[in-house]
Amino acid sequence: MTKYLTVIFAFLACLPSYAEKADSLQKLKISAESQTYDGVKKITVYTGKVHMVKGTLIINADRLVVIQDENDGKIGTLYSDPGNLVTYRQKRDGGPDLWAEGEADKVVYDDTQEVIKLFNKAHLILLDGNKRTQEASGIYISYDSRTDFMQVHNTLEGVSVPGAGFTNAVIYPTDDQTKTDNKSKPAKTDSKSATPKSSDKPVNAPAQPMTSPTPVQGAGNE
Repeated sequence: MTKYLTVIFAFLACLPSYAEKADSLQKLKISAESQTYDGVKKITVYTGKVHMVKGTLIINADRLVVIQDENDGKIGTLYSDPGNLVTYRQKRDGGPDLWAEGEADKVVYDDTQEVIKLFNKAHLILLDGNKRTQEASGIYISYDSRTDFMQVHNTLEGVSVPGAGFTNAVIYPTDDQTKTDNKSKPAKTDSKSATPKSSDKPVNAPAQPMTSPTPVQGAGNE
């Protein structure tokens, strides 16, 4: 029995886990043109072509400030230079090829909670492969990759205030909806081929019997 359980556990361990759950166990890798570290304040600043990777999570920015808390958790704030935007991409739970992509002037990533926040010119797209399924834009977007939960608000404080502006969303039809719509449409028929013309003759029409002409009265020899 123990051997069978060992085989089962080994098999389960080989199964692919969802990316965001696996991302929490991955190392945080950061490359930049320069960096400074303050050990007392536990703050590291990266500047110039910042490239941050953690598993499937990829963020590109112009500057990154990482603050380490007492529990060794890290919160990274990424900034963009004027005319640029911080870009973000990460795999989502729920399927083999689900992704989230976003951009904004400023992005805050909480390493412990795995929540990403986008500020100003925020735009987030959910994809299934290369196909967009949903997208949102606004001044503030928060996305939890573990629960696939999104919040969009009209202020930088992460709350919605009447009259402060609007958020926008686009929801794309799924493949099932497209197939259902196509089935509901009546099939087109060719009226020319469906209704034969009156002048058309059947291909295998029976031959008409031959009849002798009717003699004309008074036309014989007298």
